[in-house]
Amino acid sequence: MRAGIGWPRTFRALRHRPYRLYVAAQLVSLTGSWVQTTALTWLAYAWTDTSFWPGLLLAAQVVPMALFSLTGGWLADRWPRRPLIVLTQTGQLLQALVLAAVVAMGWREPAVLLLVSTLLGLLNALDNPARLAFLVDLVGRDDLPNAVALNALTFNLARLIGPMIGAVLLLVVGPAGCFAVNAVSFVPVLWVLLQLRLPQVSRPAALAPAPGTLGFLVQRPRLLLLLGMAAGMAFFAWPLLSLLPALADRRLQVGQTGCGGLLSAVGGGALVAALLVANLSTASARAVALCVGVVCAAGGLAGLAWTTSFALGLLLAGLCGLGLILFLASGQTAVQLGADESNRGRLLGLWLTVLAIAHPLGHLGAGGLADRWGVERVLLLQAWGLLGLGGLLGLLALSLPWGGWSDGHRLGQRQEQDDGGSDQSQGDQPQHPPAA
Repeated sequence: MRAGIGWPRTFRALRHRPYRLYVAAQLVSLTGSWVQTTALTWLAYAWTDTSFWPGLLLAAQVVPMALFSLTGGWLADRWPRRPLIVLTQTGQLLQALVLAAVVAMGWREPAVLLLVSTLLGLLNALDNPARLAFLVDLVGRDDLPNAVALNALTFNLARLIGPMIGAVLLLVVGPAGCFAVNAVSFVPVLWVLLQLRLPQVSRPAALAPAPGTLGFLVQRPRLLLLLGMAAGMAFFAWPLLSLLPALADRRLQVGQTGCGGLLSAVGGGALVAALLVANLSTASARAVALCVGVVCAAGGLAGLAWTTSFALGLLLAGLCGLGLILFLASGQTAVQLGADESNRGRLLGLWLTVLAIAHPLGHLGAGGLADRWGVERVLLLQAWGLLGLGGLLGLLALSLPWGGWSDGHRLGQRQEQDDGGSDQSQGDQPQHPPAA
């Protein structure tokens, strides 16, 4: 895999032409997905006048991930990843077309939205582990941490612009038009995947039995604690998205346009976080980012419970997005660097499974409680829960020897040395991690 020179450290992974093409196509596709999410959550709220249904639809997209992400990870370790991604991305295109047709035909049934959202969740369960594991095929192991960060940057750039575009399209073409736009957005990524020329990558999983996932993690106790804190972030912080329609309408009184603005603010904060994570090259720096992320997310949630100002609400929503991605991007990097080629897909599948179990529980709980107690009390409850869990797991992590973190610590030290030297590619084959 040939790589050019001259890319700054923040964008190091873009040296690789396949990754440049892939990430550009992903930006288009993910923007379309956020256009659909914006339209879907507002449509559910408008049809039912509750916070429960937007939360239920978002939960329906992640429940299948709790059930099938490990299967998706197993497939990503055993099957060629690119054909698997092409298949799942095509399924998501068809899902968006079905949703557009249902709404255009005037079927005003929230249950139909729930069914289609569940189908999307199933496709994501098979798609996400393969897409995350595919990064090492595009850039090799040395540039993998930067590729993970730039992947988060792409996702959150889409999160920033997608809701803004979605808010405008809701007024211009309506929800059905938003869903059709999402369907079209899958075309560039499918074209790129079919056109890419990648080297053949040998998979140790095909040559020898892979280590057991749980046994692998027991040897890395901080990764286990990281998974626990990731569950806490998903349970306490992510449900903010399903509370935004009611927050915008009832407390801030800015309607659907304001709801889109708050979603975009979350994306803006996440975008800043992704840029910061792209410059982190050591395990200690990523550990600091994990802690700062928890504090920022909790502070943003508490602030949103207090403010009645839309302008301040935008800043606080951005702070939530900053905290979420500081934690999640740094955490995913630790998981990627702690894996090897025989179990990368399954470890990422486990990471996604943990998020997918906690995510819908948080959405359902927050949405139902907000209808009874009010959005303000629920936001405060989320903030305190996040700080409490973070403090507990942080104390447990400090009690562990530093040698128990992950292989990523040594890799991060090696990459720091590489950054000061030549910017040439290390070769076509992804390098294997050091022995545990």
